[in-house]
Amino acid sequence: MFNEQNPELASKLAHLLADTVTAKFILHGYHWNVLGPDFGEFHEFFNMLYEDVDGSIDDLAENILKVGFPAPYLLSDYCELSCIKEDRLDGSSTQFLLQSAKRVNDTMLHCLFETFAEAEKCNEQGLMDFLATRIDQHKKWNWQIKAFLGVR
Repeated sequence: MFNEQNPELASKLAHLLADTVTAKFILHGYHWNVLGPDFGEFHEFFNMLYEDVDGSIDDLAENILKVGFPAPYLLSDYCELSCIKEDRLDGSSTQFLLQSAKRVNDTMLHCLFETFAEAEKCNEQGLMDFLATRIDQHKKWNWQIKAFLGVR
């Protein structure tokens, strides 16, 4: 039987939306503040990251609406709901920014997997497809960040 209202799924999606908005602002800040001899390469890399994350925000909000709940939109909501811990810049070294970006991305992946599991319980096939695509993209970012850090 079709049940349009899934409060647990809406809650997971709201947390994911908050993490996504937070990640977007952090990664955008890294794009602005990166320094060093590889500035151009990392300026562009962080641009790709934040634009990708930013591009998923509207779809996330719409998915919350599709399960029958209002999407959070206030900055205070995002601050309250987000699991991402911010790292204050310590000189803008690429190593620091990459390590912080990895922590942000790891948090995003964790939240994506939790939300996917809840979507699966609710048999939300379209949402599962969207989340699977986001998981795959964040796994790609994880691989690339780790490659820049010189780890597997």
